[in-house]
Amino acid sequence: MFNLRGKVALVAGGAGYFGSSICRALSAQGAEIAVADIDTDGAGRLAHEASAPGSGKEFRVLRLDVADEASIQGVVRETCDIFGRLDILINATYRHSGKPFEDLGGVELDALLHMNVTGAFLLAREAAARMIEGGAMVFFSSMYGRVAPDPRIHEPPLAPNPLDYGMAKAALEQMTRYLAVQWASRKIRVNAIAPGAFPHAQQRKTYPRWMEQLAAKAPLGRIGKQDEVTGAVIYLVSDEASFMTGQVLVIDGGWTIW
Repeated sequence: MFNLRGKVALVAGGAGYFGSSICRALSAQGAEIAVADIDTDGAGRLAHEASAPGSGKEFRVLRLDVADEASIQGVVRETCDIFGRLDILINATYRHSGKPFEDLGGVELDALLHMNVTGAFLLAREAAARMIEGGAMVFFSSMYGRVAPDPRIHEPPLAPNPLDYGMAKAALEQMTRYLAVQWASRKIRVNAIAPGAFPHAQQRKTYPRWMEQLAAKAPLGRIGKQDEVTGAVIYLVSDEASFMTGQVLVIDGGWTIW
Protein backbone atom coordinates (compact mmCIF):
# COMPACT_ATOMS: atom_id res chain seq x y z
CA MET A 1 0.00 0.00 0.00
CA PHE A 2 0.93 3.67 -0.49
CA ASN A 3 3.42 2.87 -3.23
CA LEU A 4 4.57 6.11 -4.91
CA ARG A 5 7.22 4.67 -7.23
CA GLY A 6 7.30 6.49 -10.55
CA LYS A 7 5.60 9.56 -9.06
CA VAL A 8 7.14 13.03 -8.99
CA ALA A 9 6.32 15.30 -6.05
CA LEU A 10 6.85 19.05 -5.77
CA VAL A 11 6.97 20.02 -2.10
CA ALA A 12 6.60 23.78 -1.61
CA GLY A 13 8.02 24.74 1.74
CA GLY A 14 9.98 21.51 1.67
CA ALA A 15 12.75 22.79 3.95
CA GLY A 16 10.30 23.67 6.71
CA TYR A 17 9.18 21.96 9.89
CA PHE A 18 6.49 19.85 8.26
CA GLY A 19 7.87 19.96 4.73
CA SER A 20 11.15 18.26 5.59
CA SER A 21 9.38 15.32 7.23
CA ILE A 22 7.02 15.04 4.28
CA CYS A 23 9.90 14.99 1.80
CA ARG A 24 11.53 12.12 3.64
CA ALA A 25 8.26 10.19 3.84
CA LEU A 26 7.44 10.67 0.15
CA SER A 27 10.91 9.51 -0.78
CA ALA A 28 10.60 6.46 1.48
CA GLN A 29 7.51 5.49 -0.52
CA GLY A 30 9.44 5.75 -3.78
CA ALA A 31 8.57 9.24 -5.06
CA GLU A 32 11.09 11.57 -6.65
CA ILE A 33 11.19 14.92 -4.89
CA ALA A 34 11.63 18.55 -5.90
CA VAL A 35 12.24 20.49 -2.68
CA ALA A 36 11.05 24.04 -3.33
CA ASP A 37 11.69 26.71 -0.72
CA ILE A 38 12.90 30.27 -0.35
CA ASP A 39 15.35 28.80 2.19
CA THR A 40 17.66 27.08 -0.28
CA ASP A 41 20.30 26.48 2.40
CA GLY A 42 17.83 24.48 4.47
CA ALA A 43 16.59 22.66 1.40
CA GLY A 44 20.17 21.88 0.45
CA ARG A 45 20.91 20.39 3.85
CA LEU A 46 17.82 18.20 3.58
CA ALA A 47 18.79 17.10 0.08
CA HIS A 48 22.36 16.29 1.16
CA GLU A 49 21.13 14.23 4.09
CA ALA A 50 18.51 12.36 2.07
CA SER A 51 20.74 11.85 -0.96
CA ALA A 52 23.66 10.35 0.91
CA PRO A 53 25.75 7.86 -1.08
CA GLY A 54 24.07 4.48 -1.18
CA SER A 55 20.66 5.82 -0.22
CA GLY A 56 19.30 5.44 -3.76
CA LYS A 57 17.46 8.73 -3.35
CA GLU A 58 17.89 12.06 -5.04
CA PHE A 59 16.24 15.34 -4.07
CA ARG A 60 16.42 18.37 -6.33
CA VAL A 61 16.47 21.80 -4.71
CA LEU A 62 14.60 24.70 -6.30
CA ARG A 63 14.21 28.24 -5.02
CA LEU A 64 10.57 29.25 -4.60
CA ASP A 65 9.10 32.60 -3.57
CA VAL A 66 5.33 32.15 -3.30
CA ALA A 67 4.86 35.92 -3.36
CA ASP A 68 6.26 36.01 -6.91
CA GLU A 69 4.17 34.58 -9.76
CA ALA A 70 7.20 34.27 -12.04
CA SER A 71 9.01 32.23 -9.38
CA ILE A 72 6.00 29.92 -9.05
CA GLN A 73 5.81 29.39 -12.80
CA GLY A 74 9.54 28.77 -12.99
CA VAL A 75 9.58 26.17 -10.23
CA VAL A 76 6.76 24.14 -11.76
CA ARG A 77 8.35 24.33 -15.20
CA GLU A 78 11.77 23.34 -13.87
CA THR A 79 10.34 20.41 -11.93
CA CYS A 80 8.82 19.05 -15.14
CA ASP A 81 12.02 19.74 -17.10
CA ILE A 82 14.06 17.76 -14.56
CA PHE A 83 11.74 14.80 -13.98
CA GLY A 84 9.58 14.81 -17.10
CA ARG A 85 6.27 14.89 -15.24
CA LEU A 86 4.45 16.13 -12.14
CA ASP A 87 2.05 13.96 -10.12
CA ILE A 88 1.97 15.40 -6.61
CA LEU A 89 1.90 18.91 -5.17
CA ILE A 90 2.29 19.56 -1.46
CA ASN A 91 1.99 23.17 -0.33
CA ALA A 92 3.45 23.56 3.16
CA THR A 93 4.41 27.23 2.79
CA TYR A 94 3.24 29.96 5.14
CA ARG A 95 4.16 33.29 6.62
CA HIS A 96 2.34 35.29 9.28
CA SER A 97 2.68 38.70 10.88
CA GLY A 98 2.94 37.64 14.52
CA LYS A 99 1.05 40.83 15.39
CA PRO A 100 -2.19 41.48 17.28
CA PHE A 101 -4.83 42.63 14.83
CA GLU A 102 -4.80 46.14 16.30
CA ASP A 103 -1.23 46.54 14.97
CA LEU A 104 -1.80 44.90 11.59
CA GLY A 105 -1.94 47.40 8.73
CA GLY A 106 -3.90 46.95 5.54
CA VAL A 107 -0.87 46.89 3.25
CA GLU A 108 0.81 44.22 5.35
CA LEU A 109 -2.38 42.16 5.53
CA ASP A 110 -2.80 42.34 1.75
CA ALA A 111 0.78 41.17 1.25
CA LEU A 112 0.37 38.24 3.64
CA LEU A 113 -2.90 37.11 2.08
CA HIS A 114 -1.33 37.41 -1.36
CA MET A 115 1.50 35.14 -0.31
CA ASN A 116 -0.54 32.60 1.63
CA VAL A 117 -3.73 32.48 -0.45
CA THR A 118 -3.06 33.92 -3.90
CA GLY A 119 0.34 32.24 -4.01
CA ALA A 120 -1.23 28.90 -3.09
CA PHE A 121 -3.79 29.29 -5.85
CA LEU A 122 -1.21 30.22 -8.48
CA LEU A 123 0.99 27.29 -7.50
CA ALA A 124 -1.96 24.90 -7.73
CA ARG A 125 -3.03 26.34 -11.08
CA GLU A 126 0.45 25.99 -12.58
CA ALA A 127 0.85 22.46 -11.22
CA ALA A 128 -2.57 21.38 -12.48
CA ALA A 129 -1.67 22.48 -16.01
CA ARG A 130 1.22 19.99 -15.93
CA MET A 131 -0.67 17.06 -14.40
CA ILE A 132 -1.50 15.52 -17.75
CA GLU A 133 -2.36 12.08 -16.33
CA GLY A 134 -4.12 13.41 -13.25
CA GLY A 135 -2.57 13.98 -9.85
CA ALA A 136 -3.01 14.81 -6.20
CA MET A 137 -2.60 18.02 -4.23
CA VAL A 138 -2.48 18.62 -0.50
CA PHE A 139 -2.78 22.07 1.08
CA PHE A 140 -1.73 22.82 4.64
CA SER A 141 -4.51 24.44 6.62
CA SER A 142 -4.53 24.62 10.44
CA MET A 143 -6.89 24.13 13.32
CA TYR A 144 -6.85 27.95 13.41
CA GLY A 145 -8.52 27.91 10.03
CA ARG A 146 -11.64 26.64 11.80
CA VAL A 147 -11.39 27.79 15.43
CA ALA A 148 -9.88 30.85 17.13
CA PRO A 149 -6.89 30.67 19.49
CA ASP A 150 -7.59 30.85 23.21
CA PRO A 151 -5.98 34.09 24.47
CA ARG A 152 -6.17 32.85 28.06
CA ILE A 153 -3.23 30.49 27.55
CA HIS A 154 -0.98 33.08 25.90
CA GLU A 155 0.87 35.05 28.55
CA PRO A 156 3.31 37.82 27.52
CA PRO A 157 5.60 37.72 25.60
CA LEU A 158 3.50 35.06 23.84
CA ALA A 159 0.70 36.34 21.64
CA PRO A 160 -2.24 34.36 20.24
CA ASN A 161 -1.91 33.06 16.72
CA PRO A 162 -2.41 36.14 14.49
CA LEU A 163 -5.59 36.93 12.61
CA ASP A 164 -3.92 36.94 9.18
CA TYR A 165 -2.81 33.32 9.67
CA GLY A 166 -6.29 32.08 10.54
CA MET A 167 -7.86 34.04 7.69
CA ALA A 168 -5.46 32.51 5.18
CA LYS A 169 -5.94 28.97 6.45
CA ALA A 170 -9.74 29.26 6.34
CA ALA A 171 -9.45 30.48 2.75
CA LEU A 172 -7.26 27.50 1.84
CA GLU A 173 -9.91 25.09 3.09
CA GLN A 174 -12.57 26.63 0.86
CA MET A 175 -10.12 26.77 -2.04
CA THR A 176 -9.58 23.04 -1.54
CA ARG A 177 -13.30 22.40 -2.10
CA TYR A 178 -13.57 24.68 -5.12
CA LEU A 179 -10.52 23.26 -6.90
CA ALA A 180 -11.58 19.69 -6.13
CA VAL A 181 -14.87 20.29 -7.91
CA GLN A 182 -13.34 22.10 -10.87
CA TRP A 183 -10.55 19.59 -11.50
CA ALA A 184 -12.32 16.31 -10.72
CA SER A 185 -12.99 15.69 -14.43
CA ARG A 186 -9.24 15.90 -15.02
CA LYS A 187 -8.57 13.28 -12.33
CA ILE A 188 -6.81 15.79 -10.11
CA ARG A 189 -7.69 15.30 -6.46
CA VAL A 190 -7.34 18.22 -4.04
CA ASN A 191 -7.38 17.74 -0.27
CA ALA A 192 -5.98 19.46 2.80
CA ILE A 193 -4.84 18.70 6.30
CA ALA A 194 -5.38 20.91 9.35
CA PRO A 195 -2.73 20.28 12.02
CA GLY A 196 -2.57 21.64 15.55
CA ALA A 197 -0.96 22.09 17.94
CA PHE A 198 2.56 21.30 16.67
CA PRO A 199 4.98 23.74 18.36
CA HIS A 200 8.58 23.77 17.18
CA ALA A 201 11.43 22.44 19.31
CA GLN A 202 12.57 25.92 20.34
CA GLN A 203 9.06 26.82 21.49
CA ARG A 204 8.84 23.61 23.49
CA LYS A 205 12.14 24.41 25.19
CA THR A 206 11.46 28.10 25.82
CA TYR A 207 7.84 27.92 26.96
CA PRO A 208 7.28 24.74 29.00
CA ARG A 209 4.25 26.19 30.81
CA TRP A 210 2.63 27.03 27.48
CA MET A 211 3.28 23.45 26.29
CA GLU A 212 1.39 22.17 29.32
CA GLN A 213 -1.53 24.49 28.58
CA LEU A 214 -1.62 23.49 24.91
CA ALA A 215 -1.58 19.83 25.85
CA ALA A 216 -4.37 20.29 28.39
CA LYS A 217 -6.73 21.64 25.70
CA ALA A 218 -6.47 18.49 23.57
CA PRO A 219 -8.50 15.40 24.52
CA LEU A 220 -5.41 13.26 23.89
CA GLY A 221 -3.60 15.34 26.49
CA ARG A 222 -0.47 16.23 24.54
CA ILE A 223 0.92 18.28 21.67
CA GLY A 224 1.64 16.87 18.23
CA LYS A 225 4.93 15.40 17.04
CA GLN A 226 6.54 16.53 13.79
CA ASP A 227 6.10 13.22 11.95
CA GLU A 228 2.45 12.79 12.92
CA VAL A 229 1.22 14.59 9.81
CA THR A 230 3.22 12.56 7.29
CA GLY A 231 0.98 9.49 7.30
CA ALA A 232 -2.04 11.59 6.37
CA VAL A 233 -0.15 13.25 3.53
CA ILE A 234 1.10 9.95 2.14
CA TYR A 235 -2.43 8.56 2.25
CA LEU A 236 -3.94 11.57 0.50
CA VAL A 237 -1.50 11.49 -2.43
CA SER A 238 -1.59 7.70 -2.87
CA ASP A 239 -3.93 5.52 -4.89
CA GLU A 240 -5.45 4.31 -1.61
CA ALA A 241 -7.20 7.72 -1.44
CA SER A 242 -8.33 7.62 -5.07
CA PHE A 243 -12.00 8.23 -4.11
CA MET A 244 -11.23 11.13 -1.78
CA THR A 245 -11.22 14.78 -2.84
CA GLY A 246 -12.28 18.15 -1.48
CA GLN A 247 -11.76 17.05 2.13
CA VAL A 248 -9.82 18.39 5.11
CA LEU A 249 -8.25 15.92 7.52
CA VAL A 250 -7.88 17.43 11.00
CA ILE A 251 -4.86 16.23 12.98
CA ASP A 252 -5.13 18.04 16.30
CA GLY A 253 -5.39 15.49 19.09
CA GLY A 254 -9.10 16.25 19.23
CA TRP A 255 -8.62 19.97 19.98
CA THR A 256 -11.49 21.12 17.74
CA ILE A 257 -14.09 18.56 18.82
CA TRP A 258 -15.07 20.35 22.01
